[in-house]
Amino acid sequence: MSSDYFPSYDPNKPPKVKKHHRPANPESVDHVKHRETARVLLLNGNGELLMMNTHWDPGTGLPPRWLTPGGGIDPGEGILEAAVRELFEETGLVVTPEALGHLVTSIPFKMVWANGQYETGIAHFYQLTLDDDFSLSDANWTMDEHRDVIEWRWWQPRALIASGERVGPPGLLEFLEHHF
Repeated sequence: MSSDYFPSYDPNKPPKVKKHHRPANPESVDHVKHRETARVLLLNGNGELLMMNTHWDPGTGLPPRWLTPGGGIDPGEGILEAAVRELFEETGLVVTPEALGHLVTSIPFKMVWANGQYETGIAHFYQLTLDDDFSLSDANWTMDEHRDVIEWRWWQPRALIASGERVGPPGLLEFLEHHF
């Protein structure tokens, strides 16, 4: 997909924010979204990390970035429950909560959109190393994921760090530097 994938970007028309993603106590009038996510550092037997290069919501005006599998925690859902669900939806992998174990880290973040508004959040990470070969399945992707995912690939963590590629959330590269 080309870099002009979202040619209709209008800085005066930010993306719609779901009610449960609106911050309870906004830091300012520009603080329009707070979203917690459950993510998985998914490693293969070669120590490579599965990453997905994705577009942001069209109205943010932000360039694509590489993410681990994962996504938003639904209302009433726990972090671990969300991680299991998101891993299945985004990769096709069926795992038990016990397979993911305990949280590896939680990274608070802030992303400023092109129009100056911003979102905050906390990305909660689990880690899972696969013993067998794995082929990603997009059968359970949402329409937005089919629209937004540009590509996926396995990265050696050190190669990803050195690549200069944009990685999200902010703070993930620093975590990888200290743990891989």
